[in-house]
Amino acid sequence: MNEERTAGSEPSAGGREPKVIKRYTNRKLYDTVESRYVTLDEIGQMIKAGAEVKIIDNRTKDDLTSVTLAQIIFEEEKKTSKMSLDTLRDLIRHGGEVAQRLVEGTQAELRGRVEAVRAAAEQRVQNLRVMGQQTSERAREMVQTSQETMATFQKRVDDRVRAAVEGMSTASDARKQLEDITRRIEALEKRLDELAPKP
Repeated sequence: MNEERTAGSEPSAGGREPKVIKRYTNRKLYDTVESRYVTLDEIGQMIKAGAEVKIIDNRTKDDLTSVTLAQIIFEEEKKTSKMSLDTLRDLIRHGGEVAQRLVEGTQAELRGRVEAVRAAAEQRVQNLRVMGQQTSERAREMVQTSQETMATFQKRVDDRVRAAVEGMSTASDARKQLEDITRRIEALEKRLDELAPKP
């Protein structure tokens, strides 16, 4: 069964054209790119992997992306119960406004932690320079590599915080990425310690 891509699908904020998924009257979801039926869980995995998706009603062509993403969050919440009851009540009462505040707060926290780790690494290199170590050039190269990694991470955070609902579904993934970067920086600092003069 071959389906054509829906005409007029709008490019995403990141410049990529979203993958179009059609929902039929029997509630089945059809991936027009891979030409197969998909589940809500599979769509959730696509989004977590960074894919852009657009869900449309096959008959009316209405955009059902928001309501489908809300369903995905609901199903995940039933499995994990990550959100507090107060948060869920606020989402019902105030909708996207509350969700957006949650996402913006998470984004600010992530940026703050990245900057703190970057500053610590740069300070360590500066200390080596002050002590006149011949290895400072090597240390600078290591820090440059870590900075590029962090810059890439920040861009991914910015790109993925596109809307409140989607932002909520990816916040935990962003935290995991930050933890991975923090571990890399800690490894960098350990290597910098090895370059420092021994007493």
